[in-house]
Amino acid sequence: MVKHRYGKYETVKFDHRREDFQKYLHFIDAADISNADFMEHYTAYVGHMSLHRTLTLYELYKKVENVAGHVAEVGVYKGAGSILFAKLIKIHESESLTQVHGFDWFKGTGPSGEQDSSMVPEGGYKESYEFVQKLIELQKLDNIVRLHNLDVRAELAPFFQQNQHLQFKLVFLDAGMYDVMQACIPLFWERLTPGGIMVFDQFNHELAPGETLSIRELLPGAKVRTIRNAWMPNAFVIKS
Repeated sequence: MVKHRYGKYETVKFDHRREDFQKYLHFIDAADISNADFMEHYTAYVGHMSLHRTLTLYELYKKVENVAGHVAEVGVYKGAGSILFAKLIKIHESESLTQVHGFDWFKGTGPSGEQDSSMVPEGGYKESYEFVQKLIELQKLDNIVRLHNLDVRAELAPFFQQNQHLQFKLVFLDAGMYDVMQACIPLFWERLTPGGIMVFDQFNHELAPGETLSIRELLPGAKVRTIRNAWMPNAFVIKS
């Protein structure tokens, strides 16, 4: 788990919940709960904010159910987003060609630039490619999730040159760093089907100033929308 770091604004809004949640985590750690119980009855254990993130991603997915194209996630981390989208596709689009393309370099957060927050630790949010790929394979989702181990800043453009047919209906940008956003927004926007959406995890948040700045610079005049009551992801833009 990445340790929470405090700033002055958005990072402190839910601080009043942390003490009670830590007490709850200690209770869970000490309880004799099997892995099978966790998986079967996860809604009894998961925190409501984590559950709400899942529900938000589901609502965003439903917004593009009749739009043609694939789903992309930049910033795969432990696979929660990409694998969730794969399961939604399996449930709702069992006979379609829709796939999930997950992009990550699996080295954790890169060094902060001038446009980024110093609160984000370098090397945080790191998981191995092999572990995430194994999760995908063991759940028989490797026909839906295509995991790409690459540095999007330098390798995304060549990737698309080699795969010119790829078109997307939902692009989830869950990386936050300015240089990553600068590389991804133009390339994915060009390949986003009209009516599709580009989703941002930390819009207007002090942990990811480079994300909001990139939207201002690269999508000027875009109408940035939100899912009511969403905390992360908290913004999206519909391509007209």
